[in-house]
Amino acid sequence: MFQLPDFKLLKQLFAAVAALVMFLSGVIFPALPSFVPEPETPAVDTRVKMKLSESGASDYVIVRGAACSPSERLAAQTLHDHLLRIGGADIPVVTDTAPAQAREIIVGKTNREGALYTVDRAALGDEGLMIRAVGQKVVIAGGEKRGTLYGVYTFLEEVLGCHWYTADLIVIPAVEDIEVPVDLNIVQKPYFEYRETDWMSPRNITYSIANKQNGNIYRILSEEQGGNMGYAYGFAHTLTTLIMPPDKYFADHPEYYALGAETGVRSPNQLCLTNPDTLRIVIEEVREILRTHPDAQIVSLTQHDNGNYCVCDNCKAVDDYEGSHSGTMIRFVNAVADAIKDDYPNVAIDTFAYQYTRKPPKHVIPRDNVIVRLCSIECCFSHPLNDPACADNAAFCADLNGWKDICRRIYIWDYTTNYSHFLGPFPNFGVIQKNIRFFAENNVRGIYEEGNYMAASSNGEFAELRAYMLCKLLWDPYLDYDAVMNGFLKAYYGPGWQYVREYIDMTTSHTGTCGNHMGIGEKMTSKAVLKLKPNEIAYCDELWAKAAELADTPEYLKHVRMSELSWRYWKGCNRVREFSLLQPVEAWRGANEQLFNDYAAYGITRCSEGKLLATEPNLYAPPSAWR
Repeated sequence: MFQLPDFKLLKQLFAAVAALVMFLSGVIFPALPSFVPEPETPAVDTRVKMKLSESGASDYVIVRGAACSPSERLAAQTLHDHLLRIGGADIPVVTDTAPAQAREIIVGKTNREGALYTVDRAALGDEGLMIRAVGQKVVIAGGEKRGTLYGVYTFLEEVLGCHWYTADLIVIPAVEDIEVPVDLNIVQKPYFEYRETDWMSPRNITYSIANKQNGNIYRILSEEQGGNMGYAYGFAHTLTTLIMPPDKYFADHPEYYALGAETGVRSPNQLCLTNPDTLRIVIEEVREILRTHPDAQIVSLTQHDNGNYCVCDNCKAVDDYEGSHSGTMIRFVNAVADAIKDDYPNVAIDTFAYQYTRKPPKHVIPRDNVIVRLCSIECCFSHPLNDPACADNAAFCADLNGWKDICRRIYIWDYTTNYSHFLGPFPNFGVIQKNIRFFAENNVRGIYEEGNYMAASSNGEFAELRAYMLCKLLWDPYLDYDAVMNGFLKAYYGPGWQYVREYIDMTTSHTGTCGNHMGIGEKMTSKAVLKLKPNEIAYCDELWAKAAELADTPEYLKHVRMSELSWRYWKGCNRVREFSLLQPVEAWRGANEQLFNDYAAYGITRCSEGKLLATEPNLYAPPSAWR
């Protein structure tokens, strides 16, 4: 007669085997030494200084031009308000019609220029800045559009210690006396004319100005706020979504649209770029955009997000001759650029070098008023883009080199998150500075660092840190990376910040090892994301535990716990530690349940670019399946 197995015995046997496996793992992978933070020694500033205020009193005035630009007026008021908060000094703002005095903080373009100092605005451009002590005076000046305003925020940050780490975490020190070095001399110019990222805080106006984001995708800056550098009407995939929408033209004129490489028939999601009527309509539409957007700087004429390009005889002949599908695109946008250049000499036509158009053409050269936006979507982000040992990035480097030989104005669309797993680690902190420097050194003039633009509903990793670092690097790729990151970590995570930094360094050093390459859609189980031994996993657990233990305010603890969610997600996907299947079912399922409950507690409802978290997930499945 058939007898049921003794499940109690089987359970005991499984537990014994699991215990043996864990014991052997501990023998083979002994515990790593505990992390010991470096002692923090405050920096000592030995420079000779002069006082702008003492115990809340000051005999200085802030001088702005009587006819200054709106942004310079805001700059003077911003300086006044922050000096009042920092040192209690209510320093009056006057115009340059007031008689000159010995102690002045001069903001922007005034009649004080000449004998004591000059400002080379031609060299500084719209955004460059100069901060200088001249005798007992302090001069903050620059480009009248944004330069002086950036100068005030730079003065507040680099001289007086203010920081805009997030939209809500703003550090304004309180001091008895406001002092500045007598040899104060700061001159800065941006490396890139266009700087943009998304995430969360960069959408905030004040944060964007303080951290010098000038794009217009996620914020509109008034003239007083310095205005934007950006796109009119649309930013991406515009040709068939905005310029020639198929619901307007396709039914009557399918010939305007691509004979699709993927579909083999006329398809509404790309254009036929050699059809003269297509060109005529696009030129008309661009002219209408410029008529209704008189301040336009860039008009985007960009392909849709698919590979269904046109293979009609004419398009194919051009692309075959040019050796790339960028051939038809560059010829097309050149024609549009030629049509508008005389009437709109300050407007550029922008297009993609993206996927099938990424390779530069052999013969046609982009016009001077054409921007080519090169996209790094296929690349590896474990390794620098110019790492000669990374085969995944070699083709991108070759394409950038090809474009810089023929294009006067290259922009970059770069990627800084895992779009399939917003909630998991994306350990790219070791490459973002190197990549932005690489762009700066290869004729790139604008960058969009696309990240988790849905982070408000999926903030389970390092959204605010990554946004801050990107903003700072887009202004100065050669900054002191460690100092800037550590300043953020200390302000955001509190006393345990060094443990968070050690975790970042640990994961950064264990991504893309052993010939693996991390893309922007990598599975969490891929060794390209992280390749860690059991003792290294335990070490990372200890780091997070210590960071939480040292968090001495609810806000610090919240920040630690939210960033740790990405680590727990990775462990859950890989079934390790508290998620290990070697434990009793109730234990690892309980870990899954706790993780899901924490997502709810922190307002996390999205797991990827295209998926929301399930409201009732299968908690017997790994977190990657909760969608």
